[in-house]
Amino acid sequence: LGRKRYTREGTKKSNNSVDDLETRQEELSPLPPLTVPNGPRPFYFTCRHTYEHTLIDEINRYARRNGGEVHAMSPYPGLVRVEDNDGILPTFYDPVYALQSMPQSVVVTAESIKSISKQVINALLGVGSDDDNEDESKTDRISQQQHDRLRSAERGSLSIHCLVPGMCKAQTKPVMQHRSDKIGEEIAKMTKKMFPAARKAATEEDPNTRWLLQVMLQSPNIAVASLVECQKKGPGQNSYWPNYVHPLGLAKVDIVEKMPSSAYRKLMEGIECMKITPKPKLTTVVDLGACPGGWTSVMRRLGCYVVAVDRSELDPVLMRDDMVEFVKGDAFTFEPTMAGIDKEQDCWMISDVIAYPERCTELLQRWCEGRWASNMIVTMKFQGGEPDLDELD
Repeated sequence: LGRKRYTREGTKKSNNSVDDLETRQEELSPLPPLTVPNGPRPFYFTCRHTYEHTLIDEINRYARRNGGEVHAMSPYPGLVRVEDNDGILPTFYDPVYALQSMPQSVVVTAESIKSISKQVINALLGVGSDDDNEDESKTDRISQQQHDRLRSAERGSLSIHCLVPGMCKAQTKPVMQHRSDKIGEEIAKMTKKMFPAARKAATEEDPNTRWLLQVMLQSPNIAVASLVECQKKGPGQNSYWPNYVHPLGLAKVDIVEKMPSSAYRKLMEGIECMKITPKPKLTTVVDLGACPGGWTSVMRRLGCYVVAVDRSELDPVLMRDDMVEFVKGDAFTFEPTMAGIDKEQDCWMISDVIAYPERCTELLQRWCEGRWASNMIVTMKFQGGEPDLDELD
């Protein structure tokens, strides 16, 4: 009885109040128009909440620098929609402020779970691709190409992400999640019948290619969907764009025990999204600007010896750690040889130092020219409300 009288937010429902699902759904506005075969396809990007306008500015800047214009807007916190009618954005466009991409999306509508799933498959993989009697004018060129390519993709190479807008705000029980999951299950059944890529891999070896099908409900009856062969972007196992491992590009990186600072999440997110880790007991990690020790703590958890460089001491627990060597000094003038690290050792450099962007680019240039590290993870911080995108370039 209590569940019926109160909303999820704990406020008492009035007799004439709108259903909670519909009320919260109005937050996504406006709902997207449906796409048509061979018509323009929107891009969707996810980002950290409050960075929507920064991401939109970055996308608009890219379009202008390439001689065109796009229409970018945010229909929901953490979500940006881009209408690119002139084809300015490349399929694998990877904005700095984006966590995930849904390139060349289709927008479909239907009433039931099975009907939505069928509409998604038809729109993404070619209407009537298995039916010679279908009207050829309704067959989308991109969808037909994707259909043919997915047919020959390796077993186990297709991942399916079932999404809802509330996930962008890290809601634990977002509206429509159950319905989205059921749609994903139905899509998986349908694709397994037609495409080996959707079936379980025949061996334990990772496929050489990765495909990602993403479906995000915009309302109970409207879905945005995207299918793409992910592009390899780096040396790590998960270094693909879009990210086929983490839905919406959000890695789960919380640590239960107390850490010196919450900044550790940034480092763990980078490691998790790339899926490349240092070798325990064999890798020496240089942490520049290490105080109070959030990033050093992460590397110690991974079993590494850490050289922590800063003008201020670390957390007392780390200062007592035999596997942490504290060097009191300037992060921007430190060189590995100062701590006895030679080029034969596997050395990583990590830095979350507070500095102007140009100092960080100079730091990276020094370490790259010296070939002092096999891997580097460095954050770049901006003062004020607007980032200097020229420095990012």
